Amino acid sequence: MRIGRFQIKKRYFILVVAVIFLMTATTTWLKTDLASFEQVVQNYKPSDVWILDRNDYPMESIRTRSEQRSLDWVKLSEVSPAFKDLLVETEDQRFYLHFGVDVLALGKALWQRISGHSLRGASTLTMQLVELINDKNNSYRRKNIFQKINQIVAATKLELKWSKEQILEAYINLVSFRGELVGLRAATLGYFEKNPSGLVQDEAALLVALLRSPNAASDVVAKRACLALKLSDCIEIQNLANKILIKPYHIARTRSLVPVLSKYFIENQNSKNVIKTSLSYQIQQLTIRTLQEQLRVLKNQNVNDGAALIIETQTGRVVAYVANAGEGFSSANQIDGIQMRRQAGSTIKPFVYATAFDWNLLQPNSLLDDSAADISVSEGRVYHPRNYDYIFRGLVSVGDALGSSMNVPAVRALQLVGEIRVLDRLRDLGFQNLQQDEYYGPSLALGAIDLSLWELAHGYRQFAIKDSVFSESTKNSIFNILASAEHRRFTFGMDSLLTLSFPAAVKTGTSKDMRDNWCIGWTSEFTVAVWVGNFNGDPMWNVSGLSGAAPVWRSLMSALHPKAPQTQITKYEEPAEPLPKRTISRIKYPAPDMFIGIDPDIPKHLQKLPIEIENPQKGQKLYFNNKILSEEATKITLWPLKKGKHSVKLVNHKGVELDSVSIEVR
Repeated sequence: MRIGRFQIKKRYFILVVAVIFLMTATTTWLKTDLASFEQVVQNYKPSDVWILDRNDYPMESIRTRSEQRSLDWVKLSEVSPAFKDLLVETEDQRFYLHFGVDVLALGKALWQRISGHSLRGASTLTMQLVELINDKNNSYRRKNIFQKINQIVAATKLELKWSKEQILEAYINLVSFRGELVGLRAATLGYFEKNPSGLVQDEAALLVALLRSPNAASDVVAKRACLALKLSDCIEIQNLANKILIKPYHIARTRSLVPVLSKYFIENQNSKNVIKTSLSYQIQQLTIRTLQEQLRVLKNQNVNDGAALIIETQTGRVVAYVANAGEGFSSANQIDGIQMRRQAGSTIKPFVYATAFDWNLLQPNSLLDDSAADISVSEGRVYHPRNYDYIFRGLVSVGDALGSSMNVPAVRALQLVGEIRVLDRLRDLGFQNLQQDEYYGPSLALGAIDLSLWELAHGYRQFAIKDSVFSESTKNSIFNILASAEHRRFTFGMDSLLTLSFPAAVKTGTSKDMRDNWCIGWTSEFTVAVWVGNFNGDPMWNVSGLSGAAPVWRSLMSALHPKAPQTQITKYEEPAEPLPKRTISRIKYPAPDMFIGIDPDIPKHLQKLPIEIENPQKGQKLYFNNKILSEEATKITLWPLKKGKHSVKLVNHKGVELDSVSIEVR
């Protein structure tokens, strides 16, 4: 009687389950809308994408997704037969016989659930794939009988739309193996440093064993793999499991040409697995190798880092972007040395002189006084600029002063044109994060300002393009000076690394305490900018403008112009007639913001302030409180002291202000 009642209950339960299944299945069938195989492949997004150069040549793979590690889609034909056979044998023995559901396995699993015995897995590869495809759709998660029915119906419907080969191919690309590794290619490269086609039987067995419990201990994974292979001796496979699973996986980068992925050279990132750039594979490769070779040379001089940038002069498109020298050559291979802000040194001088040219305050043949100077920068503070070689040469032309990178004449040029005008011009050029006017003082002329290699390269490019902030005459003058060995002779000699067989303008720079070394130059085709130093700010040891970044600049420029005519650089010709003696005029005394006290023991009419003008020129006028004090500025002009705040201004014959100071008499 008990058996009869049990049979009745069992039949009743099966009938109820069957009715529920049919009702749910019918509803699910009508609602289910599965993606096609082609759609799944198209929507697949690997974590590592290819960086393509301007000609669609693959340069390097780089990771862009942090939540998982997946690589290029693997076709079934690219998978080792050992893995395919073991996968089907272990996970779904009747895969090629069923239509998405293994009825026998499902019946056994259902009966075990009813009778309370240990559970047996019944999900086919197709049912698992449904979960993987619809990972964000909880209706396919195995939580209760209704969701199980949804999964069964979807798997059956998928079998009607897809081939068995497509199901297998999608599964091995979407399944998780261990940790963040998703897909067979990531697993094989991460653990065995080979592609899926090269898997041998032991390796395939370990990967298949990971599928049921991806994060299991190595001995558990080895035991499952051993059972799958029906081995009696599992020592070798246990050793292999320990070797690959105890330590973290490692996927080597395909190439090391692009140390940093930057927005500045990306042109198209709409594709799912490629990033189109403006880079040139050949030039990028040449640039990073050239930089690495120079860092080898400078290693013993405490130079550990460098960066190089090449842009098309006319278009501004980035041809090579080496943000650092890469792994094994850089102290920090994720730092973007091209965008890092460092002290500009003498690379700022061309902008000072160009501003003076545009304001018609100087010309290339103007004379500047290269002599010891004591410049008052504030009360009690005096600035003493000195040249790099500690030699003063007296009166020198602007061309020689800029070409030979003399410091004292650059400071005098800045005094003439004014810090405000130079900073305004730098802002026009796109230089960012500049301090307020008069923050830098005279040291601005010597590069006491933080700029990036990116800003400097694009600033120098302005000397060569049509739509520039500089006038045509200024651009021509700057190029002729910086492309002339004659103008460089005082500091670099006539035949230095900077002298090429074709016209190329170039400027070097070294920051205070030898912390940064720059070399930037251009032709009508390319602008090349190089920096060497240390990312942590440590000073270099005995590295000059010619021994640091210049060798890299020279090698790159020569390679970029292989068909350049073998002619000497056009020398800037001085006019044949005698040059007028034009030097900087400034207010030497009083110093800016000076306080002057009236002495009560001296008669008031005898107390006069001497206003001293350094190098007064014809046509210059002196203003006091915006009123003319002298129609013709002379070296010394006396002004009767009066209490209050006053301003002194020196203007040239065109009414352009040359210098001004503010004082207070108490």
